[in-house]
Amino acid sequence: MSTPAGGGTRAADDRLRARLRPAGLAAHAGPFLFAAGLLALLAAATRLRLEGTVEFADPGWDRHYYLQAARDGPWDFHIAPYCWRVLVPLAAWASPLPLQWSFFAIAAAALATAGAALWMLLREEGLPAPLAAAGVLLMFSAGWGVRYQVADFWLPDAAATAAIVLAMRFARQGRARAFALTLLAGALAKEVTLAAAPLALTLAPTTAPLRVRALRAAAMTAPAVAASLAVRLAIPAWNDDTAYIASLPPVIARFPEIVANYHYPDLLREVGWNGRVRGFDRSLAEALTTRTFGPLMLLLAAAGAMARPGLALRLAPFTALVLAQLLVAHDTERLIAFAAPAAAWLAAVGAAELCRRGWVSPAQVTVIAGGAFALALAAGRDTFALEFPAQAALACTSALALGAVRLRVSLRG
Repeated sequence: MSTPAGGGTRAADDRLRARLRPAGLAAHAGPFLFAAGLLALLAAATRLRLEGTVEFADPGWDRHYYLQAARDGPWDFHIAPYCWRVLVPLAAWASPLPLQWSFFAIAAAALATAGAALWMLLREEGLPAPLAAAGVLLMFSAGWGVRYQVADFWLPDAAATAAIVLAMRFARQGRARAFALTLLAGALAKEVTLAAAPLALTLAPTTAPLRVRALRAAAMTAPAVAASLAVRLAIPAWNDDTAYIASLPPVIARFPEIVANYHYPDLLREVGWNGRVRGFDRSLAEALTTRTFGPLMLLLAAAGAMARPGLALRLAPFTALVLAQLLVAHDTERLIAFAAPAAAWLAAVGAAELCRRGWVSPAQVTVIAGGAFALALAAGRDTFALEFPAQAALACTSALALGAVRLRVSLRG
């Protein structure tokens, strides 16, 4: 019997997706509770930016813009880029809870979801539960990522992180509609989520020709791009309107220079070229590496990239777009940390390779990753940058201990 044109490709795609079929609700409960537990530990060890605290009252910070958007409704707030990140302020505005607890609930639910989604993704990769747990521990140990996002829970960063991890998982599963809806919601929360758009092409589990995959990926990402553009057209930016700025609360109105002249060509010249390229220094190099991710996650991610270079290449466009934010935004580690899910994925894969070679067991990897998380907890309540000496000492001590154990076993054998 002859096979209809394209039938073989469709059958192969169906088999691939069947192997990646999403697990039921019960299978998600454990990972969600694990991530929620880690999040509770982080919240307890971190000084939250709660109303009435000195940290919250500090003027000029992003939280005041999102709070104002939620008070007035996002459609009546016009300070870019905050006014274009409508999803979280809109949800807080519509919530029956007080604004503070609405923002906190959204951030907490988003981060627990991100941790659970990463766990499920790693399990679907074929990794055992201890390595999935290690991946989540490493992602949560990135201080400028999850820890900062729970500390300054007013920001939409937590929602964007959840959308990015979910987009990774849905892209890998080939779930086009779920990916499109996730990317759409994430883009309305914060535009960094659009960095995950290439994953619709690079992670797709399909054997179809490149042209077909590209068209499918374009259709999956088009709603998010269109919505992002529509919001920018519907909500004009009035950053240079001094009368409008003066009408806002003093924590915003007293610092008009912070938001003045929000134009991408100027930002590319001042921030991108003068600040990042010409001003590249050791501090920025550390922010791009150890201060954000820590040496343990970087070393394991490097091992993962060597073990599976194809996966590293498929994640590379996403990572590059995340880092491209540095060309138009003043924040540094906080933006780089959006790449932590990809780094944690590669780190878990690297750990799996070390386990395959017999250098370490999955349980030992979990203990070491737990040590990295514990070091993050033990840092100061307002400390988000990972301290290189402590993290490096953990990595070296772990390597020496594992080497000693392996030597002892070999001598006994």
